[in-house]
Amino acid sequence: MKKILLFITLFILFIKTLCLSCFAQAEPLKVMSMHYDDSSALVYVTTKDNTPEERTPQSLKFVRLEAPNRIYFDINNAVLIGGKQQLTFEKSPIKEIRLAQFETDPYIVRAVITFEEDFDSSKVELISIGNNIIAKLNYPQIANDYFHCIYNEAPKSLRYNGISVFSQALERTPVSTEQIKAPQNVMDEIEKAFENSTLANSNGKTYESVVSVDVSSNLKLRTEYFINRYLTKNGGLLVSGFGQLSTTKMFYLDSPKRAVIDLPNTYLDKKIRNTEINLCPDGSCNDTAKIGQFEYNTARIVVTSEKAEKYLPIYSQDSQSLFFVDSDKLNHTSLVTNVSNINKAFVRRIDSRTNELILSFSSPVVHSILRTNNSLNLFLFNVQSYNEQDMIKTLASSFYKQFTLSLLPKIGVKAALPINKTDIVKIEQSVDAKAIKITITRGTSSEPKIEKPIKRPPVIKNKIILDAGHGGSDYGAIKEGINEKDITLDVTQRVNAILNAKGYKTALTRRDDSYLSLEERVDFSENESPEIFISIHVNSAVSSDPTGIETHWYHDSGKNLAEIVHKHLIKEVRSAKDRGLFKSKFYVINHSTVPAILCEIGFLSNDSERNDLITESRKQKTAKAIAEGIIEYLQSKGSK
Repeated sequence: MKKILLFITLFILFIKTLCLSCFAQAEPLKVMSMHYDDSSALVYVTTKDNTPEERTPQSLKFVRLEAPNRIYFDINNAVLIGGKQQLTFEKSPIKEIRLAQFETDPYIVRAVITFEEDFDSSKVELISIGNNIIAKLNYPQIANDYFHCIYNEAPKSLRYNGISVFSQALERTPVSTEQIKAPQNVMDEIEKAFENSTLANSNGKTYESVVSVDVSSNLKLRTEYFINRYLTKNGGLLVSGFGQLSTTKMFYLDSPKRAVIDLPNTYLDKKIRNTEINLCPDGSCNDTAKIGQFEYNTARIVVTSEKAEKYLPIYSQDSQSLFFVDSDKLNHTSLVTNVSNINKAFVRRIDSRTNELILSFSSPVVHSILRTNNSLNLFLFNVQSYNEQDMIKTLASSFYKQFTLSLLPKIGVKAALPINKTDIVKIEQSVDAKAIKITITRGTSSEPKIEKPIKRPPVIKNKIILDAGHGGSDYGAIKEGINEKDITLDVTQRVNAILNAKGYKTALTRRDDSYLSLEERVDFSENESPEIFISIHVNSAVSSDPTGIETHWYHDSGKNLAEIVHKHLIKEVRSAKDRGLFKSKFYVINHSTVPAILCEIGFLSNDSERNDLITESRKQKTAKAIAEGIIEYLQSKGSK
């Protein structure tokens, strides 16, 4: 009997011990969230322990992996609350941190930290303090806050206390298993853990869907710019706030015509959202504007106007406000309060696809950015001079060799660079507004481009394309209120009238004050199948001394046409200096497949020649000379 009682007692003790063990396992450690301290390079994994007994601190070890360079460590008997978390970093030795429920039997939470390839992951130190786990990265923090981004076409990101968390779904990184210094199946297990985790990949559309966010009280989502005020000024909309504003590429919509610009990482005060704003309280126009919170981290400005393409975004020197205004209504004397000069240009090749240009100014610069599909344009409103020869020398053999500068009205310079539609542009401004950094990354295609023979319709005899330079929001050179775009259109229409009267067929790229990109001009010409292409421009220089007529050609097919037209210009416009013929890689004559030339009919920057250029006599003589040169060329080719 004693043996039976002893057996029962031992059995009860065994069951009690087993149950205690089960109950202990039923209360795993709760892993709450993940934080990153950029200033001291620490990753915090916070936990919560509901077990009354004090646990023995975990012995933490990490496994190093290669291709890509990363480490992982496990938290045993732990449950991740809220699903997987992912942080993706910019400009940091850390590329990504992942936290996920790796196993449920037993309960294991796994953390994976991925580094840049040249980072020494052996310097990482794991520390367990109370219920928190800390990964100390041991790398020096070097802050470079001289430049801040004001324009960016790269994928948008959400800003968190010094880190960037991308809202787009992350692609799996191919891994060479031969280089992994860990069990063969370790990466499959890691990927499986993240795929099976409770929070799905985000499409970035709503706040709730964003992967990797921690919305605890210790790490709140913050924006870089907060808009709390707007006012109408000189026919434009001025929005202001505090923080650091930036914009993306402006685009246009039809029915009705609208100009749209987005401000990423921007929060808009609810009091001013979606209010329709009359931009002309005096009744001089019907243009209206509206500011709205387009996405939870993106503000959008929409201007409805028949002249939507003429609106420009102008950045303040302190990057605290943005002036969105019709360029026809710009009053440059009230827009700027100081005069600046371009001191120097610096060019740097970052890699095979990315190039950087820094423009240094003598004093803070006020500027606007206009990006089209094939060009980048900067309007430097208070810049009055630069060293042309120094600029040419600096840019000559670089990616920015086609960078051009031309004068704007009264005070200012327009800088332009031909680029491709797929190129990615990023522009940064220094904190003192005395420097602008332009970074361009060449676009790539996911599929190799296969050149196919282009089937063009046959050339139409006696047909001429006449291209009036600039137009619309692109004024070209401007001096004393006189615009290049107006003179080129006037002269082009006169050439057109003379040729039509002689029986020649013509097509004009523009017949009014409308904007066309360089690409659109060439496409128009190619579709018309002309015999020749003539572009008419007015020259300008920083100095007021240069005068005279230039004729430019690029492909050999256009050289004879340039010689003949230039001969007639010099003969007819006798008061003009003969500056000669130039082989120049202007976009429209470079990309035309027919003989093409560009005529610079005088200098707007020279007071005497400018006064002559606007006279009926000079414009008619110029048009007559160009038309007679065209006719002689076509007759010499047997076209008539």
